[in-house]
Formats: sequence, C-alpha cells, structure tokens
Amino acid sequence: MNIKALAERVGAVSIEMSRGDEDIVCATGIEDGVPGAVTFIGNPLYERFLSTTKATAVIVSSYLNANYSLGGGPALLRVTNPYEGFSRALELFSPKREQPPKGVHPSAVVAEGAQIHPDAHIGAHVFVGPRASIGANTIIRHGAYIGADATIGSDCEIHPNAVIYDRMKLGNRVVVGAGSVIGFDGFGYVPMGDGTYRKIPQIGIVVLEDDVEIGANTTIDRATVAETRIRKGVKLDNLVQIAHNVEVGENTVMAAGAAIAGSTKIGRQNIFGGQAGVTGHIETTDGVIVGAQSGVSKNIMKPGLYMGSPARNGREMLKQEGAMRSLPELIERVRKLEEQLAALSHVNHNG
Repeated sequence: MNIKALAERVGAVSIEMSRGDEDIVCATGIEDGVPGAVTFIGNPLYERFLSTTKATAVIVSSYLNANYSLGGGPALLRVTNPYEGFSRALELFSPKREQPPKGVHPSAVVAEGAQIHPDAHIGAHVFVGPRASIGANTIIRHGAYIGADATIGSDCEIHPNAVIYDRMKLGNRVVVGAGSVIGFDGFGYVPMGDGTYRKIPQIGIVVLEDDVEIGANTTIDRATVAETRIRKGVKLDNLVQIAHNVEVGENTVMAAGAAIAGSTKIGRQNIFGGQAGVTGHIETTDGVIVGAQSGVSKNIMKPGLYMGSPARNGREMLKQEGAMRSLPELIERVRKLEEQLAALSHVNHNG
C-alpha cells in the first residue's frame, strides 16, 4: 500500500511528501520506526522524534506547526485525531485473528434448554447453563462459564475463563476479557450485635449494554436488588471493580485499578485514570475526568478535571501542587527575613 492509499484509509486531510509515494508495509512506534513503516504522534512530547525517526510516514495532527517532510524527512499524514488515524493503520497491518469454527466443541457442557445460535462458537471446556441464550456470531472461548438464564447477544466475545453468572444480560458486540467475573455477589453485610456480620442476599443482576468492552480480571457485582448497569459504549480496563447497583453512563472509560463503590451513578463520557476511586451513593455528571489515584468522596455536578484525594478542581489542585513544590524555598526565605528583622531589632534596641 502506498502513502496516498494509506492516507485515504486513515482519513488524512492533507499529505506532505518529499521522497515520492513510497510503499508502506507495517506500523510501528515512532522510536522504533523503520523504512516502510507508518507511525504516529499523538502527544507533543514525541514531536522531537520527527527529525530522527526512520519511518516512511508519520500520522500527525492537522494542527502540528512543523514540516519535517522537507529535506528527505518522512511523509506527514495530517489528520484530525492522530490516535484514531493510527488505530485505522493498525487495523490495516495487524495480523488477522483466526476465527474459530461455528458450533459446539465436543468437550463443552451445554445444559438442557440452553439456546445457542447455530452461528455461535462454544469452545473447549465451556459450560453453558440451563436456559441460557447465546446469539449469532458470538464466540465463547475455552473454559468460560455461562450461568443459567444468562442472555448474551450477537457478535459478542467471551474470553477464556471468564464467568457470566446466572441471569446476567449482555447486549450485542460485548467483549468480556479473560478471567473477568460478571455477576458475583455484591459486598453487602449487616453488622450484628455480637461483632459478626450477616450476609445480605444479592438477588439482582448485571446488564451490559451494546458495545461494552471489559478487560481481563475485571469484576462487576450483581445488584442487591434490581440491576447493576453498564451502559452502551463503556470501556473498562483490566482489574476494574464495579460494585453492586452502580450505573456507569454511556461511553465512559476507566483505566486499570479504578474502583466504584456501591449505588454510585457515573455520568456519560466520564474518564477515570488508573487507580481512581469513588465512594458509594454519590453521583458524577457528564464529562467528568478523574485523575489517576484520585478519590471522589462527594457528588461532582460540574464537568471538568478533578484530581487528588479528596478529588477537587484540577486547576486548583495543580496550583496547590506548584505552591507545595515552592514551599521549601519560601520557608528558607522567611527564615532569612526573620534573622534580618531580629538583627535590625537588635541594632535599634542598642541604638
């Protein structure tokens, strides 16, 4: 595929070339660029590699104020969103995943009454419970467990050793990563007078709407009653914990280690950094960004960036962090001023 053809496929708004329309055969990172490769710059920190990369083409922002293609440099493919453009390039050059055969593997256990679409794939050692329903073109990979009365839509992919408990509901095009658990009991206990804890029965369900993607070893607890709901387009990284009766709004994303406590309502298009946490029974509005390792302990009703623990306005947090870094110098200056004042006081007193 030549540069011009690639530019069309990744949605480039313009092309700058100095060496002609060369062939592109692979995609790499910008530091690992080789002749024949396409790479990208999505972060200004990597712009310094433009002058040294050996890649043949670089996908960059249409607003990048540089022209490194002059003088024999790489071709620049300017796009609106470099991350999206490079993801399209990766699709073109990534090895195609082998599609498993349709049907049920001989070692799978399918309970009586389960409904499996003939176009679905049920892998080795999979268990499908009674009355479970699995839609067209869905892939259940080896070792997964699908509980009784669970519903899984079409074009889903359940990875090895994932567990979908009884009565859980998955929409279409849902991905559940290896080792993830959908629908285990929520963490609910009543403290008793003798110091012990009585378990609260968890009888609700989990609903994963269309186009939800769940990473590896992530857990989403069933509701105490009613449902825990992950709305359309949500993407959860590995090792994310969603507690009982939580609602996560459409197109929200959470990085690894994020944890949301029970009965919390997360707005649409929220972004949670790694290890961010939210206490229970609170709410965030749409368009909230929570920084890595931040802790949200009260409602957030204005969109924007929040950082720290407890989380607060990101700009204020950055100002405070800057002030903290200056604190040692300020303390030293105050100490010297106090010494000077003391010396002046001594002179005036003696005079």
